[in-house]
Amino acid sequence: MDNEKILALAKFLEIEIEDIEEVYENTYKADGGEYMVLDDSEANTAFHESVENYIDECVLSEMPENLRYYFDNEKFERDVLLGDGRGPSLSSYDGAENEEQINGTYYFIYRTN
Repeated sequence: MDNEKILALAKFLEIEIEDIEEVYENTYKADGGEYMVLDDSEANTAFHESVENYIDECVLSEMPENLRYYFDNEKFERDVLLGDGRGPSLSSYDGAENEEQINGTYYFIYRTN
């Protein structure tokens, strides 16, 4: 799958695969940027983790203790997904979610710097 992720990134950036360097799992440097490349399941998991971190660090931490019980994490996540999609949560560079298809699998590309 990693080879397909590299192929997807190369196709998206219109560069050669030799010009891509793996930084760590699912993250690559190429063409002056750093990119996270995920399949749909991985993107959903990363999105869920990102929203959960946001809720914990930014929403609940500012909410009075007695009201936290009423906050619906799942509804908040669903509303974020329906409103803005995964891009703004996963692409810290420009908030965009890009996709490329390789061998029938869609890979989602997020620029992270």
